Amino acid sequence: MGSGGWGRQEARRSADAFRAARASDRGRADRSGQGDRRRAPPRHCWVTDPPAAPGRWPGVVVGWRTVDGRWEGRVVVVVGSGAEAGVLDLWLGEDKLAPA
Repeated sequence: MGSGGWGRQEARRSADAFRAARASDRGRADRSGQGDRRRAPPRHCWVTDPPAAPGRWPGVVVGWRTVDGRWEGRVVVVVGSGAEAGVLDLWLGEDKLAPA
């Protein structure tokens, strides 16, 4: 039975990248390690008050960038529920994001 094209080495690299991102988060006071954030794997997060959807929503950070020296995360978040649910894909400041 196939593994969907995902082998042990890929899983190990993904796990190593996740551990490195977590270590980077723990050392947040030391900004010198923050350059690696752009290569961080997607991670679950909490999104606070995205545009037109006040509240706290579960999301996934899929990328990072810096704007004027501040980090922004590209997040995908589902807001609402049932037939009223919608998907947002947007860049938000890191102050609007928290680890899940």
